[in-house]
Amino acid sequence: MPAKNRNHESYDEVFDAFAAIEGASDDDLTVLATRPRRPRTRRGGPRTPLPLLPVIGICAGIGIAYVSQTAHLTQSTYQAADLAVQQRQLQAEAQQLDAQLAQLSSSARIDAAAQQLGMKPPAKWNYVAAVQEPVSVPPSPALADSSGATTGDPVQRLVAALSGTFGPSEAEAAGR
Repeated sequence: MPAKNRNHESYDEVFDAFAAIEGASDDDLTVLATRPRRPRTRRGGPRTPLPLLPVIGICAGIGIAYVSQTAHLTQSTYQAADLAVQQRQLQAEAQQLDAQLAQLSSSARIDAAAQQLGMKPPAKWNYVAAVQEPVSVPPSPALADSSGATTGDPVQRLVAALSGTFGPSEAEAAGR
């Protein structure tokens, strides 16, 4: 038990020391202030977070990039919604124009417009029978005979002369 008494006494001494400082007069404080101080040694590293500044900068950069990307995504979503609304409006307008076009080009409307102009449907239908003309094949051009003599126009003679110069033509080769 003597150890307990020691602890209580040490606590009492600390308490008395604080009480003496609080209860001291101004003169005692000046004496305490003029007393040489013991230099404090700092423990636990630097006070400024210099090693943490790069980490803080990286975290801030990631945060700014995230906010920027989220804002861009939100703006894109609004634009997509606006374009979808515009697309629905244009589709409805296209359907309305198609219906109006079908109504204006209907045969009943054209008949009514013709009657307003004084036209009447025919009382009797007449058909015209067309005679079919026979198809005539033009005569084949005169070809050069094997001796080289040609009959016909000068263009055919030129073609025959050239074919003789450059060899037989494909048509002549196929015919032989």
